[in-house]
Amino acid sequence: MYSTRCTYCRQLINLKTEEVRAAVEEATAKKEKIYVMHCPKCRKLVKIQVKHLKLKLPQEIAAPAAEEEQPEPETPEFGVPAQ
Repeated sequence: MYSTRCTYCRQLINLKTEEVRAAVEEATAKKEKIYVMHCPKCRKLVKIQVKHLKLKLPQEIAAPAAEEEQPEPETPEFGVPAQ
């Protein structure tokens, strides 16, 4: 969640995590450093730096690649003698 205020009317603007993620993706696709949105109250432009939005995104934890690549050991089936 990201909160900011309109610079003109001082209206509090809250962005949910999904909205922040969409804003970052949109700005990144356009290669912009500032995301521009309209204030819901006065409809004037509010500028937000993309780096501030990125800081508010939750960090995704990636599984270690070493664990995924290891094959599982083969277990002998019952009744078959191991050679």
